[in-house]
Amino acid sequence: MRVGICGGGLGGVSAAIGLASLGFEVDVFEKAPLLRATGAGLNLWPNAGRAIYGLGLRERYDAVSVKLDRYLGYDREGQPLFNVETQDWPEKYGAPSVGIYRLSLSTMLAEAYGMEKIKFGYEVKSVEDKGDKAVCHFTNGESYECDVLIGADGIYSTIREQIIGGVSFRPNDHHAFRWRAVVDLADVDVDPAAQTGFYTPGGWLSVIPIGEGKAYWFGSVSGAATLDDFIAYFSAWTKTHIPRTLAMTPREIIVESPLYDVDGIPYTWTQGRITLLGDAAHPMMPDMAQGASQTFIDALALRDAFANTSDIDQALRDYESTRRPAANYVVRCSQKGSFLGRNNVSPIAIRYQQEIETQAG
Repeated sequence: MRVGICGGGLGGVSAAIGLASLGFEVDVFEKAPLLRATGAGLNLWPNAGRAIYGLGLRERYDAVSVKLDRYLGYDREGQPLFNVETQDWPEKYGAPSVGIYRLSLSTMLAEAYGMEKIKFGYEVKSVEDKGDKAVCHFTNGESYECDVLIGADGIYSTIREQIIGGVSFRPNDHHAFRWRAVVDLADVDVDPAAQTGFYTPGGWLSVIPIGEGKAYWFGSVSGAATLDDFIAYFSAWTKTHIPRTLAMTPREIIVESPLYDVDGIPYTWTQGRITLLGDAAHPMMPDMAQGASQTFIDALALRDAFANTSDIDQALRDYESTRRPAANYVVRCSQKGSFLGRNNVSPIAIRYQQEIETQAG
């Protein structure tokens, strides 16, 4: 069977690894000229780890990730708000919670699949479902025919737009932007085995170790529209590391991301021999840090669906029926906002146990 995957990010390449393990001919097309590494760092949870292990990547994943032993929360005065110990999560949940450098993760996946197999510079123009085949047309003038086409082309998916119509987005009700950067871990006064966050109802900033001697900081401030607004909010937090960390971070490496919430969850993922995966299927807010984790679960579920039947259409139905309700539940969880926000939710490590693991997703 021939499978085409549009999108060479985390979801596309992990899906390729899973499907290739079944002996399928798999081709990955990526619009960027090089391997994508947006996002700087990631917190991946045990559900992601279980999926990655299930794809046969345990040793590679463990080698590039940093196990998090606890989640620590403080107020602006440096007084403790919570301490969630996670050292036993590998035994309890089958995998650890980790911090990871996104480029290291992307490179690990690409090397496991075969970097030379990824076709860079292929941007989707349009797709066609032809009953027992699917065709993808690219902006470079080339076309590709396959038995199954996977749209892993991100939150603003061209393939999703074509097969099910537009999904609209609205500014997030809690925070309009998120700022983030990668710095040297030794320069940040935090526990090197923890996610350490400082929180008030109006804003927060967290740090996680991501390997290679690096740390990833990320945060949001309600009402902040510029980086200057964001930095100014923390200027008086002198009993924390934050003013010093922001001051030492070169402004040119700080990434600003507008936060848009999906206004209406995709009602289906599949049209004929074309289906969706990852952010294309379930765009979600980052407040549960589950976007990438859910993508890896998609990839494993897709592989398992095809492993369990030789009927292509049945496999696609099984994949969507397994994953869409579960992923949409996580989308709704992610819309509740962050700790000390207006919805008064618990810290993320507690929410993960209560809201995600209880649903086995």
